[in-house]
Amino acid sequence: MHKISAIAVAAVAGLSAVASADLTFQFADPVNGRQLTNTQNNIAGPGTGQITYDQNAQINFLVDGSTEPAPFAASFANARMEMDLVIGTAVAVAPGLFSAPVSGFFRIWDFGTGQTILRGDATGGSFIRFGGTSSILFSDITGFQYTFGAPLQALLNPGRGPINPQEGTFTITDVLTNPAGGGLIGPGGVIRSFSANSSFSGNSAVPTPGALALMGLGGLVVGRRRR
Repeated sequence: MHKISAIAVAAVAGLSAVASADLTFQFADPVNGRQLTNTQNNIAGPGTGQITYDQNAQINFLVDGSTEPAPFAASFANARMEMDLVIGTAVAVAPGLFSAPVSGFFRIWDFGTGQTILRGDATGGSFIRFGGTSSILFSDITGFQYTFGAPLQALLNPGRGPINPQEGTFTITDVLTNPAGGGLIGPGGVIRSFSANSSFSGNSAVPTPGALALMGLGGLVVGRRRR
């Protein structure tokens, strides 16, 4: 019993010691038009907004796996994005700095095959407005998680998927409120309807083969103890 317990402790300690590889994701603003739209007082009711993305806008979605056991760089040049986010009212957290809660999902998919490349789901996120700049921030710490689709999963060794940390940022530029004029944040902190450009960057850890082996060892040890 003591020997098995010692192995379990060593396995758990090993899990924290084994480094994870990191995947990074990004795309730049598409060339033409404003693709990101917030519609005030939509779906979730008064005081909220619905943020969507033009699924006709072609994006070049880049995946950097340079820290993988078999390093790679992938470009999905004919990708599209579906987005459905709910944004709440903003509050001032410092002079010139406002924050509003965001939840929902975005999905980046291959236009040629229809397959999902990467999906992000958020139960908690933040829309940040500082002066004239805006961004949407997601983190696993506040309830954000990626799902890898088949085209992305095919680039990784079998059985590997996202683990924490998982983060994502939409940088919002060239904001145009509707109707034009006036501030982006209205009375009561309501985010007014707007259209904008947006770029994206994100990252997710994935367990290395050594970490996967230790996970299996840990499960085996627990199973033996339960017998």
